[in-house]
Amino acid sequence: MFLTRRSDYGLQAVFALARSSGFVSAKQIAQERNLPAAFVKKLLQKLCRAGLVKASVGKQGGYRLARAPEKISIRELLQALEGDLAPVSCLARDHRCDLADGCTTQHIWAQIDHKIQEALESISLKDIL
Repeated sequence: MFLTRRSDYGLQAVFALARSSGFVSAKQIAQERNLPAAFVKKLLQKLCRAGLVKASVGKQGGYRLARAPEKISIRELLQALEGDLAPVSCLARDHRCDLADGCTTQHIWAQIDHKIQEALESISLKDIL
């Protein structure tokens, strides 16, 4: 699992939303966090599609969390931002390995992946605010 700027910037945007009581524009978040506005908007739209963020259009529009911070896990956020979180490609959902039947390390990677997923699921957005 390799986390990119999508995760870094996306989590920063979500932290800003969690600290706000209403809708916040992508532009405002970008300015406050010194992030590229177009990229922040793209990430927030991605989080909307995942059901983690809600959007509202209009003068008072913007983005807000779809659920309370304690109901959103870091795993959900990272998965929405990055896609598959498998630590090695052979565990990715869309990957088929021709060597899987004779692989001596796949079960170890699967255990590692399980522990990582458990850890990320156990941490809520509220826990790190």
